Amino acid sequence: MTTASESHDSPVPVRPVVDEGSTPAFLPYPDLGSDLENVPVHVRPEVAYYQARMGFLPNTIKLYLHVPWAADFLIRLNNAIMRDERSGLSEHFKYKLALIASRDNECTYCTAHHAATMKARWGYADDDVSDVLHLDKPSDAREAAAFAFVHEASLDPTAVGDETRDRLRELFTPQEVMEIVLVMGFWKMYNTMHSAMAAPVEGPVLGFTDWVNPDASR
Repeated sequence: MTTASESHDSPVPVRPVVDEGSTPAFLPYPDLGSDLENVPVHVRPEVAYYQARMGFLPNTIKLYLHVPWAADFLIRLNNAIMRDERSGLSEHFKYKLALIASRDNECTYCTAHHAATMKARWGYADDDVSDVLHLDKPSDAREAAAFAFVHEASLDPTAVGDETRDRLRELFTPQEVMEIVLVMGFWKMYNTMHSAMAAPVEGPVLGFTDWVNPDASR
């Protein structure tokens, strides 16, 4: 296992694109074309990168593309928060925080995506995913402090204590603290939207939907 001080993981090698399935959402998906030719040209590079990074095009991205100028912003915001090379914290570290946040926000869709990504990108076994979600095996003091903050803030942001914030301030740089805050807040937004839409989980990640309840996944 690597820690927050590990080298960065982006850019991600391109994955072969697989079929995400055709599970309908509560809205029809827009016709993006067989090779994204119907995606507006200004957002097409962001969508193509997303598809290459994931290995399929998530159903939520399709739904966002009903408003392509907003979808463009959301994809770029995701990249800026989770994997920009200028970040102080690694993408791997941030995925651990995103997994905790999405589980605490009870978003089956995002929790499944994070678990699948951690297995595919960083070779996690089931026990490794479970350890992150149970918060009981952080790799060091920095990881423990970040886990505690994201967990508390996701469950009730008004209940985050001064002691929790003090630990962040002592162990991380101001930039790193704000990266942690941004990860927590970004996934609160995404989790809320994806759960409210009952976003259908795609075929490649269907086997990971139990991770919102880690005890059921061991």
